Amino acid sequence: MRSPLSARRPQPWSYATLLALLMLGQATSAIPSPLYSLYAEKWDYPPFLTTVVFAAYGAVAVIAILVSGPLSDRYGRRPVLLVAVLLLLAGLAVFTFAAGPGYLVVARMLNGLGIGAIVVVGGAALLDVSPERAARSGTFTAIAFNVGIAVAALGTATLAQTGFHPLLVPYLADGLVAVALLVLLAVMREPHPSVGAAPLGIPRPEVPKEIRQRFTFAVIGAGAAWAVLGVCFSLEPAIASRAAHIDGPLFGGVIIAAVTLTAAVAQVIGGRYPARTVALVGDTALAALMLAGVAGFATGNAVVITVTVALQGGAYGLAFGGSLRHLTAHIPAERRGAVMSAFYLLAYGALITPTLLVGLGATVWSDTAIFPVFSVLAALLCLTAVVVERRQGRREAHGGATLSSGPEARAVSRTD
Repeated sequence: MRSPLSARRPQPWSYATLLALLMLGQATSAIPSPLYSLYAEKWDYPPFLTTVVFAAYGAVAVIAILVSGPLSDRYGRRPVLLVAVLLLLAGLAVFTFAAGPGYLVVARMLNGLGIGAIVVVGGAALLDVSPERAARSGTFTAIAFNVGIAVAALGTATLAQTGFHPLLVPYLADGLVAVALLVLLAVMREPHPSVGAAPLGIPRPEVPKEIRQRFTFAVIGAGAAWAVLGVCFSLEPAIASRAAHIDGPLFGGVIIAAVTLTAAVAQVIGGRYPARTVALVGDTALAALMLAGVAGFATGNAVVITVTVALQGGAYGLAFGGSLRHLTAHIPAERRGAVMSAFYLLAYGALITPTLLVGLGATVWSDTAIFPVFSVLAALLCLTAVVVERRQGRREAHGGATLSSGPEARAVSRTD
């Protein structure tokens, strides 16, 4: 007869299942990206509508991010994750039977709710299942995210290139994996040790005064990185294919995979170095590479374009990963929920707003005309983050220099 303690102990396969679920969520988010050009051709809609479809996903994902964490603290990780997977399946079903652009918006909103919940609650469940691997779980999660996107984008683009039911088969394959994980979740023991103990409430977005400068730096850097990512997942595959004079969606899938895989590698490597340094290097590199990307796309050479976007992906990984680590290391423990709510609200705003503006510009003019403008503005945003943090660093250094060599000076030294 099993003891109550052993009955609550997570099954050995729980950790791998949760990582697979995180990978599935990001894979689901990436499947439509190589197909947007096919949908646009089929229903003859402008580029702006493609960015609306993408933005709908981001808008509801941030709602799920804010709500799902408190819900899982109160009612358990497993019930929230089960609902999240059902939302994924509902979105895939709408994609499968889509009869017009409106269906794509609905499908992406359903998927956004599910994916947002999986990101937050799946990550929390990983820590519940294996708290001793907390440091490595962040790295594993980043790898799972990026590998899931790369595999889904390449697989979908390859199917689309061959013409083998590209608007059906990717969703069915993803759905089968989702059903398998749904079954595993159904038999998984609840990983959260304190179900029902937490009060039900959503943290109000708020930033303490003492970390506002760091928060500004982190949000600008991460926002610039996410703006680049939003355009990459919506319009850039089609732009790259036209620039390289390559027909079909396969090259667009290669572009997405190049960005995400190099981002994963950069995040793993960057995790070994100080967060502030990594963020500054990433922001600076991303600014330079966005400008270099304009020249790279102008060459019309597929290899040059692929290398350029791969380098941008590495810079994105450093900029976002470093910015987030730099911020989280300085958040007071009692304010983490409020600060991270504010961070993700602004980060998703940076993901959605520029993407919509680029889509609108591409509809009024053309995507090849608006893309260089976006690249320059993204570079300026990255450089703004660098300037903000440099000023903060000089201000702190000056403040430290004016302190006496007594306890105050030693306290500042320990903090920074």
